[in-house]
Amino acid sequence: MPRLKKALRVPTPADRSPGQPWRPGTPPPAPIDPDLPSADIRIGYARCSALGQELDSQLDALAKHGIPRDKIFSEKVSTRIRVRPKFEEALRTAREVKAHATAASSSPSTR
Repeated sequence: MPRLKKALRVPTPADRSPGQPWRPGTPPPAPIDPDLPSADIRIGYARCSALGQELDSQLDALAKHGIPRDKIFSEKVSTRIRVRPKFEEALRTAREVKAHATAASSSPSTR
């Protein structure tokens, strides 16, 4: 669907999950107000390979989406280098966030 192509959030019905064919049923949830804070966590990574290439346009594009430059993992690394330290750090951070989110969602409420 072209209109969903650039959407950061796409509401889906609660009874919908990957691998299931679409069937009419539960309507999608109401759209989330973009002005409200959300629990979305985005990890920014930018890379260029040569000294002649510039990294600033990528950092500017991510900054336009609300990710400050100091929160973006960025590096200039040759394409010949197999290990990209900042990329590995970004992946490690994503795994930690996912582990904490999974642990928090499975722990009982203390109300």
